[in-house]
Amino acid sequence: MFPEGRSVGVTEALHGAVPDSVLVCFALLTQLGDVWFLFLLGGVLYVAGDQLPRWGIDRRRGLFVLALLLTYVALIGVLKGFFLFPRPVGAGAPPVVQWIPSVLDGVLADISTADGPGFPSGHAFGSTLVWGGFALTVAEDELSRAWIGFAGAVVVTVSVARLVLGVHYLVDVVAGVGLGLVVLGMLYVVADRGTDPSRVLLVAVVAGLLGLFQGASFESVAALGSAVGAWLVWRGVADSTPAHPSNRREVGAGFAVLGLAGGFFALLYAVEPPLPIAFLGSAVAVGSTVAAPLAGEKLGGS
Repeated sequence: MFPEGRSVGVTEALHGAVPDSVLVCFALLTQLGDVWFLFLLGGVLYVAGDQLPRWGIDRRRGLFVLALLLTYVALIGVLKGFFLFPRPVGAGAPPVVQWIPSVLDGVLADISTADGPGFPSGHAFGSTLVWGGFALTVAEDELSRAWIGFAGAVVVTVSVARLVLGVHYLVDVVAGVGLGLVVLGMLYVVADRGTDPSRVLLVAVVAGLLGLFQGASFESVAALGSAVGAWLVWRGVADSTPAHPSNRREVGAGFAVLGLAGGFFALLYAVEPPLPIAFLGSAVAVGSTVAAPLAGEKLGGS
């Protein structure tokens, strides 16, 4: 009865009560837990290192955050494929907002709807894992209540947004947050407080393999390719990648590589090529991201 009886009325009450302006606002806020934004967060932390004002950290800790994202992408597919619990009725129906220009209807539909299995919530799980990892790594030696509170506020905002948009039940987001906390705690210990990202990258590879055994699809193949590419490249460049950038030109060059890698990855998702190409392309895109700091040193270093 659990798959059919997950509703406790919260999603229906919120989704049916909010005006269009609030719905659009939460559609934008939910992007804080979307894969593209979490990739940007981890990528910027990793490439910029301690050159990033206020948020600057050792690059290995930045890669730890990026590795958490790769683990999330691989693991959430396994979990959703195992439970196969449906989303709320109407989760795939885009809202009709009269004051939104028609040219943006496709964008609104993309950010405010969802399809596929709904348990657990990927946005709740991913935002807990990545934003929680962000708070732990930025705090460095001591846990910071301010950073943890900030990350917690983001997770709550994203989770509420999924309910307001009507794409998840309350049970889905609670399970996603709870699972995210458990996995984050385990990986933080495994990675020696975030200083050994290679271990988390290996976990992402294992999760990707589980997803592939569960069923070969574009998503599962791309998740595995991303994890494998990141793990293999890090094995090759870990010793030569500087923990701290030497100047802003190096960071700028690294960002250029990061942007090209991210753009190529987005193209793959837009085109959805045959599975072998999806695997290789994802491996190249994310592997290039991992190599971005070293490439930046070669291209922009003094």
